[in-house]
Amino acid sequence: MKKIALYGLFILSAGFLAGCGDDFLDKEPPLYFSEGEIFENAEKIEGNVISLYAALKDNYLFGGRIVLISDNIGDDVVNVSNNGVELYSTYETKVGLNTQENNNFWQAAYLAVNKCNTFLKLAEENREKAGDKYDQFVAEAKFVRAIAYYYLHRLYTKPYVLDPNAPSVPLRLDAQSDIFNNDLVRATSQQVIDQILSDLSSSGALPAGNATEATVARATRGAAEALKMRVYMLTGDWQKAIEAGLSVTGYSLAADVATIYNPPFITSENIFSVAFSETNRGASQSAVAYYYLDGKSLVIDTASSVVSIDGYSNPKDERIAKLTTINEGSEFLTKFTDYTYVEWVPVFRYAEVLLNLAECYVNTGNATAAVAALKQVRGRALRPEDDTLTLDGLTGDALRQAVYNERRLELIGEGFRGFDLMRRAETIVKRPGTVSQIRVSPDDGINGYIWPIPNNERSQNKLIAD
Repeated sequence: MKKIALYGLFILSAGFLAGCGDDFLDKEPPLYFSEGEIFENAEKIEGNVISLYAALKDNYLFGGRIVLISDNIGDDVVNVSNNGVELYSTYETKVGLNTQENNNFWQAAYLAVNKCNTFLKLAEENREKAGDKYDQFVAEAKFVRAIAYYYLHRLYTKPYVLDPNAPSVPLRLDAQSDIFNNDLVRATSQQVIDQILSDLSSSGALPAGNATEATVARATRGAAEALKMRVYMLTGDWQKAIEAGLSVTGYSLAADVATIYNPPFITSENIFSVAFSETNRGASQSAVAYYYLDGKSLVIDTASSVVSIDGYSNPKDERIAKLTTINEGSEFLTKFTDYTYVEWVPVFRYAEVLLNLAECYVNTGNATAAVAALKQVRGRALRPEDDTLTLDGLTGDALRQAVYNERRLELIGEGFRGFDLMRRAETIVKRPGTVSQIRVSPDDGINGYIWPIPNNERSQNKLIAD
């Protein structure tokens, strides 16, 4: 009987499939199975679907690093580690062909892609065994693949607003089980965008979201629409982004912002999170908590970050009072506080959707709707009588800047700021006005604003070109 190296696909017991619980987070895959064993019935196929989410737990994906990479690209935090292992090259905008985070992120992202490709191939060959859940299983695999390609696209592609046909990353859509067939040209930015949207086009087969472990840790229609919204914002298609955002239904802001980041990590606001347990949590120097907890590596730049702007360092704002602290003169984030690094990493939450809508409404000239969305997020953390800002009546650039500032404060530490700056093709300035100032613009190209495709790909793919 044919044996298959499954790249992370694995069998889960019927007892596990009956409910989530700790097994959802803890199961580790054996290395080899026969094709008949892994796709024997719908329950085992679903177990293999769930294994695809384990691919996102890699240390260089949502084990921590992809979130931290965007934070280090951005200008709201300072990397005080001086340690190459802790993304210091990313912070200093000196990522090269052989930089560790470059090679390791690329490998992790494409391994996740190939796991999805392998599942999709085998699922199609065993379609009749999946029963009436086949379409959902396929949609979940494509959702995970879309996330992987989204982050690959963000790091290696010139901003879409500057060149929709800029070279992006190779589109690998076929399962690979050997070291051959590696040569593949870079797709264009538009081609990668189109593929991500194609993968998300089957979101109607996904379940509607609600606040349970099974749905927050797996793809839902809301999660797919939230990712689609980000992609449309990349392209500047504000109307389609609005349509996607308004399709994210069934969610609401948590009454207490701190509950989002603490066990059980499930609130009315959490749309999709990558879920960890004690047995598969991010390793120490990869986990988000390690970097922020006690300011080990990343501290908030109080001189020039969002908290240096009037109205965004209000001590009565719960995002300041509950999610930051000051120690020995440094201010650092306390969203992620588990010393053992057992946290769920939020990928999509409803506050982001509202802030995305606010930005889209600004860009379509609907100031009233933009202010309303903005006030929902700000009002959750700060009572109107304590707020020193006046949002009513803002229009144009003043309103746009208010949206940008609110994004910075609300989403700090969750992997947005660097990618937001790149999406808008803005020059990134860190530690402005100091002798150690860092300034990088889209004109600086690879090894600066975007990353070069790493040597571990170049050595295997003769068709890669800058």
